[in-house]
Amino acid sequence: MKELYVNDLKAGMKVKSVFAVSRKTVRKTKSGEDYCTICLQDRSGCIDAVIWPKASVNFNIFEEGDLAEISGDVSDYKGTRQIEVSGIRTLEKDGRADYSDFIRITKKNVEDMFSEMMTFIESVKNKPLKKLLKLFFEDKKFSESFRSSSAAVQYHHAFMGGLLEHTLSVVKICDFLAGSYEKLNRDLLLAGAVLHDIGKIREYEFDEKNITIGVSNEGKLLGHITIGYGMVLEKIKYIKGFPEDLKERLLHIILSHHGAKEFGSPKRPKILEAFVVYHVDHMDADVGGFCIVAEESGGRAEWSGYLKNFERSIYLKELNLQQDFDEYFIDADPDEVEDIDDKNLFAKKQTELNQDELF
Repeated sequence: MKELYVNDLKAGMKVKSVFAVSRKTVRKTKSGEDYCTICLQDRSGCIDAVIWPKASVNFNIFEEGDLAEISGDVSDYKGTRQIEVSGIRTLEKDGRADYSDFIRITKKNVEDMFSEMMTFIESVKNKPLKKLLKLFFEDKKFSESFRSSSAAVQYHHAFMGGLLEHTLSVVKICDFLAGSYEKLNRDLLLAGAVLHDIGKIREYEFDEKNITIGVSNEGKLLGHITIGYGMVLEKIKYIKGFPEDLKERLLHIILSHHGAKEFGSPKRPKILEAFVVYHVDHMDADVGGFCIVAEESGGRAEWSGYLKNFERSIYLKELNLQQDFDEYFIDADPDEVEDIDDKNLFAKKQTELNQDELF
């Protein structure tokens, strides 16, 4: 079992540990020499590493998906942690390594999240919708897949358990909005939120050969929206008397939850519940993606690099609210307030405080 993980690494440390190589790129220096950048991964996160020509390390001995023992120094490059590799040794995948150490997993308790999801399902009052949801989530094989699946290969919730974490977040936000807008049908909205991404349990798969989350052949050919549409339609057939209008509305939520054809949806949202699921799904994906970038920076970078999904760099510096502002506030006995000369008190404090610190 690994003892040193990505999230343990700090600038100035020497490292010798096993990681999965999730990305490898050979580049040229200004002088024309080859060097190699790699992304190293374990269950706690990812870190970039570089093999410079001066290191005299043969970077042709490993490929993406390999397990490798990396030796080197952790440095700070433009506010981001990076390993300067001084040695590398590939390991055979012969069962001796615990692959779970090298696949990113949710940091949240999976059973707690699943239990909370079931509580939302139980709260649905519409009998056909509740029956449909239970046909999925009370099925052992489905529920196990849903617990462990990723929500993406990269960008947002791209880790084992990410689908459950993302879906539960969407459900909770939709539930809040249903309490704020009477026009929303809560049962339909929650059912759409729960089911919107279920096709991802078949779109993504764990690639044991490359120790990565990959896209299945079905996922490449059909995509999770089409897969999820088919899964829901098939289950509805087992529910006698499922209302046709309700079926069409629920399927529309699934088909339209990416918002537009260029993003994978064959239909744009045309009912209120679909409109809400689309926007909440998009927002949670962006927030999840932002959090991953911030986490991988190790809290050291002020700005990220250019991010394709955001079409911009993002500001990562955390807001510091640790300053003690007690000196700016004056305690007074309510019975004595009338005796305070407010004008003189304010003038006195103005001379004591730096306005730049206040504002």
